[in-house]
Amino acid sequence: MRLKLIKMLINNRIWKIEEALKNKKVYTTVIAIALVITCTSIYYALENDVTVTVDNKNQEIQTFSNTVQELLKEQNIELGKNDKVLPNLNSKLKDNMKITVKRAFEVKLALNGEQQTIITTQDTVEGLLKENKIPVSELDKVVPSLDHKLTKNDEIKIVKVEEKLVVHNEDVGYEVETVYDNNLEMGKIQKVQNGSYGKKEVTYKVRYSDGKEESRILVSENTIQKPTNEIVKKGTKDFIVTSRGETKTFKKALIVSASAYTAGFESTGKRPGDKGYGKTYMGTTVRPGVIAVDPKVIPLGSKVYIPNLGITCVAEDIGGAIKGNKIDIYMNSLSRANSFGRKNLQVYVLK
Repeated sequence: MRLKLIKMLINNRIWKIEEALKNKKVYTTVIAIALVITCTSIYYALENDVTVTVDNKNQEIQTFSNTVQELLKEQNIELGKNDKVLPNLNSKLKDNMKITVKRAFEVKLALNGEQQTIITTQDTVEGLLKENKIPVSELDKVVPSLDHKLTKNDEIKIVKVEEKLVVHNEDVGYEVETVYDNNLEMGKIQKVQNGSYGKKEVTYKVRYSDGKEESRILVSENTIQKPTNEIVKKGTKDFIVTSRGETKTFKKALIVSASAYTAGFESTGKRPGDKGYGKTYMGTTVRPGVIAVDPKVIPLGSKVYIPNLGITCVAEDIGGAIKGNKIDIYMNSLSRANSFGRKNLQVYVLK
């Protein structure tokens, strides 16, 4: 627009000069005026008005420099090693051109568990990542946000988030199926069939943050092999036939460790005449057929049938060493008690 006005002005002056030439008296004056106008026009034609922005501060400058680089030198604007200039230094100056000097600064970037220092002139986090060719997905976590305005010493953290479908096989547990059998004594358990695990293919959607598993969501599962249940028989038979052909019903069958004892000092620490000598815990007189038991296992007063000995005993006594599945059988003779020793016996607590 300014050049057009200058051109119009020149044309106007030329017209006036032509008019003046008609009058020879003013010839010299006209020549002088023409020279002044021409020089002024050239001056304004060569001068450029530009705006220079440094550190976000604008400066209006009139200059005869030809390039951006010449202008900066003219204005004593020094550039650091990593500073950037827009447009570039070799760009030809134009009237009303806007020139921006971006000063480089340091920021810290944490990525993949490592921290690094980056020198940049970018305005935003997004620009920094693009400049350094650091890709981020929609799942990745970027702190601060991509549109954050960068300043010196900002700390940026990127957590790389990845989701994968993970497929693997898993065991399928089996159940224990119990079959009750009246032909099997109560309390006895007999395995009929071994159980075996099944197999299934399971697909999970797994999310990783910086390579570490963060969450796992079940997507699907497909049975490859069904499990086989374990089958056991549990006895419900509550009676036993003795060697004499007698039928005895019972409420509990168990294996015990059996020993023998007498009323004497060797077994009880008491001698005839001592208080409690020859008496059971229940206050009865010891006799063949009495046994000492742990009341938590066999209640006192219970009748207990011992098939191996072919006898039925009564639980009337206890003993300091009789704990758990143990019984002590009373005998009149110390030699018989000693020869009995210790044996594992099947016993039945009768109803």
